[in-house]
Amino acid sequence: METIKIRIQNNEGLHARPASRLVSLCHRFDSNITLTFSDMEADCKNVTEVLGLGAEKDDVLTVRVSGKDESETKKALLKFFSGNTSGAEKI
Repeated sequence: METIKIRIQNNEGLHARPASRLVSLCHRFDSNITLTFSDMEADCKNVTEVLGLGAEKDDVLTVRVSGKDESETKKALLKFFSGNTSGAEKI
């Protein structure tokens, strides 16, 4: 299992557009990908669950990846978050 912690930098939080891009990215991989925030978990392949976290600017999320392609998945997620396409940064 791989774990990444990120802090949301976008003023609007993890809103619809970046959440949709994140879910789209996660569907490319076989691994299970889970976001955790404030005692809630979301399947990263389900946009409704991701949006349901209600993550806002400066919130810290934990991303857990497990599966046969977890290393590749982690690299793609790090690139996604560090590219600020999601308005987030790795911490």
